[in-house]
Amino acid sequence: MNNKKISILLILITLSFVSAQNLFPILGGQRAGTSVFTFLNIGVSARAVGMGESVVAINQDAASIYYNPAIIAQLEDTEVSISQIKWPAGINYDYFSMTRRVFGRNYLGFNGGILHMEPMMETTEYHPEGTGNYFRFQDRFFGITYGAKMTDRFSFGITIKHVAEDMAGHHMDAFLLDMGTFYWTGYRSLRFCASLSNFGEQVAPDGTYEKRILDQNTGFEIAEMTSFEKFSPPTQFRVGAAIDPLDLNGQKFTFSLQLNHPVDNAEYIVTGFEYSYMKMLFIRAGHKFNKYEENLSFGVGLLIPVGPFKVRADYGYANFDHLSDPQRFSVGFTFL
Repeated sequence: MNNKKISILLILITLSFVSAQNLFPILGGQRAGTSVFTFLNIGVSARAVGMGESVVAINQDAASIYYNPAIIAQLEDTEVSISQIKWPAGINYDYFSMTRRVFGRNYLGFNGGILHMEPMMETTEYHPEGTGNYFRFQDRFFGITYGAKMTDRFSFGITIKHVAEDMAGHHMDAFLLDMGTFYWTGYRSLRFCASLSNFGEQVAPDGTYEKRILDQNTGFEIAEMTSFEKFSPPTQFRVGAAIDPLDLNGQKFTFSLQLNHPVDNAEYIVTGFEYSYMKMLFIRAGHKFNKYEENLSFGVGLLIPVGPFKVRADYGYANFDHLSDPQRFSVGFTFL
């Protein structure tokens, strides 16, 4: 398959993503609070967050498949990544991923995460200080990723994942789909990539709740058991490019530019930067335009060879204006 055919294929795939989801309405339209499983919007990799999550075109490590499944075909060695996110309000998010080339140009990986917190006391209108009863809240997902190199320049990937949520005795789950493409343009180190994350049907919690309505016949308020309303998952389309303008004498500088379109919030543009020295020390920064929380970020990382593998440690910071700033830590292993 020649370069022209690859370019046409990439364009068609990208356009199909766009048309399927109507992914380019007027820039800036707010749609917050219109989706479920919103924990899937949380950045899971300290390395990625350090660059503002402008990483759809960055083949970093195993955690990269969270943002673009096609990156799995760019990782030749077996990769393992583990992250912990300290979210505001005492919420913790633990994430892991692993990728491996299985045979030829075929790659397989899996990832999963769990968002959890300590039991919370139930409060009501008549007991604002608490009823004495406690409830639990937990979000989680597990996914399997397959990717393949179609040519030396073009790869694709797909992830099927099961997502579930438990809160106060109610359960909700669904199967969602991620897919992406990765294309080396042939001009220096420029690559162009696109991904669609968390695509699936609308879903609602099981069970019913008590809804109070006015009886038109008696004029009195009555209670009616009602099913929960369905909402869409937090589908997100990303398209971006990256290039290494400096790669000389052990020093490397990477710049990335990315457009994000979430279905449950405003579109925004992200820029990311990474400087590496001798492939051991990494300094990162990122900025999200048209984003009011987590719009500035930075990070640092170390990569240390240890016998037959490499150990990587990363830290990522992103600012919050109205809540405490979340802290992200990641540890990764590359098996040579």
